[in-house]
Amino acid sequence: MQKGNFLRRFVLVSAIAAAGLTATPMTAHADGYDTPRSATAVGAGNTYEAGLALAQQRARAAVLAVGHDCDTGTYYNLTTYISPGGGTWVIRSTHYATCVD
Repeated sequence: MQKGNFLRRFVLVSAIAAAGLTATPMTAHADGYDTPRSATAVGAGNTYEAGLALAQQRARAAVLAVGHDCDTGTYYNLTTYISPGGGTWVIRSTHYATCVD
């Protein structure tokens, strides 16, 4: 009997929580930064640091091209190619930021 009551309570609480989540509107940030933006770019260089810097710079520029003003955001980087001997490093960087729309 208790197992059935527990299951019913669980389903009821889950349904109420789901309804609350879908009915709650997303609130805007007080400072106006309320539009999420992201962009991915590729950069290459003769060192890891050079490839990373170029990829991040290009990704940030792509985000700023569509957003008026953006916070510093975060970067997710992936090394996609290293030439034999390490002479060329190709990095893919995705920049996530919140911008003023």
